[in-house]
Amino acid sequence: MNRQGLEGYAGGMEARFPGRIRRVGYNHNEIHFHLEDPRDAPGICGHVHASMKARLATVVCTDERRHGNGFVIRYVFEKEGEDAFIFIIVPLGHGNSFPSIILHVPGASLYEREIRDMFGLVPAGNPDTRPLVLHEHWPGDAYPLRKDFRLGTKAGRREGVYPFLRVEGDGICEIPVGPVHAGIIEPGHFRFSVLGENIINLETRLFYAHKGIEKLAESMAPEEIVRLAERISGDESVANSTAYCQAVEKILEIRVPERAKKIRTVFAELERAYNHVGTLGGMATDAGFAFGAARMGILKERLMSLNEALCGSRILFGVNRIGGVVPDIGQENKELILGRIGVILRDFDKVAGLLGSKSSFMDRLKDAGRIPKKAARDLGIVGVAARCAGIDLDTRRDHPYAGYNIRNGRTPQEVVRDQIEMEKRAGDAMARYEIRINEVRDSFGIILGLLDLDGDGLCGEVPERMEPYQSALGYAESHRGQTLHWVMTGEDNSIFRYKVRTASFCNWQIMGHCVSSDIVPDFPLVNKSLDLSYSGNDL
Repeated sequence: MNRQGLEGYAGGMEARFPGRIRRVGYNHNEIHFHLEDPRDAPGICGHVHASMKARLATVVCTDERRHGNGFVIRYVFEKEGEDAFIFIIVPLGHGNSFPSIILHVPGASLYEREIRDMFGLVPAGNPDTRPLVLHEHWPGDAYPLRKDFRLGTKAGRREGVYPFLRVEGDGICEIPVGPVHAGIIEPGHFRFSVLGENIINLETRLFYAHKGIEKLAESMAPEEIVRLAERISGDESVANSTAYCQAVEKILEIRVPERAKKIRTVFAELERAYNHVGTLGGMATDAGFAFGAARMGILKERLMSLNEALCGSRILFGVNRIGGVVPDIGQENKELILGRIGVILRDFDKVAGLLGSKSSFMDRLKDAGRIPKKAARDLGIVGVAARCAGIDLDTRRDHPYAGYNIRNGRTPQEVVRDQIEMEKRAGDAMARYEIRINEVRDSFGIILGLLDLDGDGLCGEVPERMEPYQSALGYAESHRGQTLHWVMTGEDNSIFRYKVRTASFCNWQIMGHCVSSDIVPDFPLVNKSLDLSYSGNDL
C-alpha cells in the first residue's frame, strides 16, 4: 500500500481516538501508532481488529529499559485484502504488568503468555496464567529475553506440576501421549479426555525443545543470523531465511536484483512442493494406504535430489543471503529443472489420481479434523489450515514479495489467486488434502514461469554499517503458512531484537478444536493433515 493509503488510516484513527495517539510513523507498508497510555491498548486494538478488519499477526515485546523507554509492546495487525500492517505500539514504562487485550482479540492469548514467560510481564485480565514456553521446572525469577539475562546463564530448577484441564464424569478417561514418542519425531505432549473412543477434550503441551533462537540472535552478526533462521525448522529454511533477509533489506533499503528475486521464489516453491508431497504421503500412511505413501515418498525423494543438485542441500540450506541469493540457476540447471519437473508432475498426477479414486482412503479424510471457521478466525490461523476453512489468506498474494511481484506475463500471485478463490472448503482433512494437491501443481507452474532469468547479479549492494534502533517486518508464505520475522537493529552492527512467529505457533492451538468430534484413531491422520512443526514452534 502507498503512503497516501496509510495516511488515510492515520486520519481515521486520530479522529476515532483523539488525544490518545502520541505519534504516527511509516515504514514501507507499515503504519505505526504510538500510544500515550497502555490502558488504551485493549480498546484501540479491538477497534483495529473488528472495525478495520485487521487480524492479529504477531505481538512483539522489547526490553528498552537501558534507553529510558522501559518495556514496549508492539501489536502487529494485518489488514485484510490490502498490503498493509498496522502497528499499535504501547509503552509500559518500568512496570511489571500490561492490560490484556484478549477480550477484544482472542488470538492474543498465546502471545501474552509468551511475554509473561520471557519478560516477566503479567497480562492483567488474561485468565490463563499457566506457563507456555518455560515449563513448570523453570525458576520464577529468570526471564530469558530481558537484557539483563545473559546468554549462557544456567538457570536453577524448581519443582512444579502443569495444571492440565481435568474433565470429569462417568466413563471419562485420560490418555496421555508423549512427550517422548515411538517414532523419530520431536517431543510434544497430548492429553486426551475421552468417552470410549470419542475425544471430549485435547490439550497440547509443547516447548520441550526450546532453542533460544531469539536470544542467540542478539549475540550474532546480521549475516550469521541467516543460517540461524534456516535452522528454526529445517523444512522451512527458505521461507524463514527469506523473511529474515527481507526485514534487514527493508531496514537497509537494499535493492535486491530481479534475477535474485526470481531465484528466491523458485527455491521457495521447490520447498513448498517437496513438503506438500511428503505430507500427502504421510496422510496415506496414517490412513493405512501403504502403496500411495510409497509412491509419494518416491516423488519427495526425487524433488529433494533436485534440491541437492541445484544448491547442494536436500533441504535447501544456503540459498539466501542478505541482499540476494547464493546459488545461480544457469542454463544447465534450467534444463535440469525443466526435465525433472515435467516427469515428476506427470507421475504426481498419476499418484494423485490413484489416491482420489480409492474410496477407502478418501472416506478416512472426509469430515475428519474439521476446523470451525469462527475458531480459525478468532485464533489467527494461517496457511492451509486457514484456507481449508474458507479463510482467504496467502502472503504471496496479499503482500507480494521476491518474485511474486514481478510483472512478466501471468504472474505468480495471479496463479495463487486463481487457486485461492476456488477453495472455500469444509475445513476437514479432505479439504487440506485437496489444497495440497492443487498447491503442488501451482508451485510447479510458478517455477516454470520464472525460469526466464533475465539480467545478472545475485546480490544487491549491502551497506557496511546499520543505523541502530531501526526496525522492519519481513514475511514469507511457507508450506505451512505465513511466517513473520521482526528485526530491530542495535549498536555496533548488532541485532537488538529478533522476533519470529512461524505458522506453527498460530496453528497448533487449533488442534483441540478440530478433533473435538473425532475418535482417537483419527488423531494421527488429523495431525498429519495439519503438518505442524514442533521445531518451528519451539524457538
